[in-house]
Amino acid sequence: MTSMLRDELVALTSDMMRFRSTADRPDQLAAVMDYVARYLETIPGLCIHRSVSNDKPAIVATLHETHAPALMLNGHLDVVVGRPEQFEPEVRDGRIYGRASQDMKGSVAVLLRLLKDLAAHEVRPDLGVQFVADEEIGGEHGTGRLLAEGWRCACFIVLEPTDMGICHAHKGALWVEMQLPGVPAHGSRPWAGQNPILAFYAGLETLLQRFPLLEDAAWRTTVTPTMIQTGDGSPNQIPPVLQFTLDVRHIPTDSSEMILDQVRSAFPTADYVKCRYAPPLATSPDEPAIQRLAEMNRQVRGQATRFYSEHYSTDARFYGAAGIPAVCFGPVGAGLHSDEEWVEIDSLTQLYEVLWRYICAG
Repeated sequence: MTSMLRDELVALTSDMMRFRSTADRPDQLAAVMDYVARYLETIPGLCIHRSVSNDKPAIVATLHETHAPALMLNGHLDVVVGRPEQFEPEVRDGRIYGRASQDMKGSVAVLLRLLKDLAAHEVRPDLGVQFVADEEIGGEHGTGRLLAEGWRCACFIVLEPTDMGICHAHKGALWVEMQLPGVPAHGSRPWAGQNPILAFYAGLETLLQRFPLLEDAAWRTTVTPTMIQTGDGSPNQIPPVLQFTLDVRHIPTDSSEMILDQVRSAFPTADYVKCRYAPPLATSPDEPAIQRLAEMNRQVRGQATRFYSEHYSTDARFYGAAGIPAVCFGPVGAGLHSDEEWVEIDSLTQLYEVLWRYICAG
């Protein structure tokens, strides 16, 4: 069983990795979701719900006809960009190398095999699985939309890579786009104009006094400038406008309203262009369902489960914000969004075993 399981997980992961399912490739997003659908259609009695929003396909598969299973698992099939060779998986040294091996087509392979085996179980558990395709760009047309359409559960687990720990909290995110006006003038006559670059520098200095840049992984709110544009000016012209983007990652105890007040105060002459918000995740590790997951993980791996908080955002936040216990739990790997991404094959089989025990013992 273990050898056959391992071989199928490697094959499924490798197959899905060959789809270049980035946000700008709706054809590839549809193709990889079709691959998932074909696998699901071979499972007798599975309830399959397909939908599309803004060119982002999604599938929800349940073992019973319900929109509110006791447990909902979640995996995404969209990936970040990579070099062409990264979409050709390489299996060596007990790992699968390549784009989306860790994030997170290895986990999706586990979900597919779990559904097949649980559907054949003597007593089918009350389980649902979401397959989405826009997590890397915010999740609003995938997990967020499914929640809004009425898909509920008592517990929500996203199979993001966590090195087999449980991520029970992560920061919220604000992406703030602002525009600073200027008065153009010749670069040799700075007194004749109003330079928005100087206003940006002064405002950023003020903001970073309140939210200093981190030199380590301290659990604090960060404000990071990520994009700056002054338009189609000349090198000898004071620009008429400067547009910039701030990437804010905030801990749950810092409210988004407080942070926006600080931003407005730092840039009093700026106009808002756009603001997107993703709430933080703050699930108590003492939740009974989460403690039970930790215990099953301990039994399989022979060591205490690590609980931790993460700096980036995940789709778990949608269900957490709705008052549903939500965490991330997934395989061992490295190279997230990097040039050398990999997932450990043994951890995929362990992930399968932990979830099997968790579901069947529930």
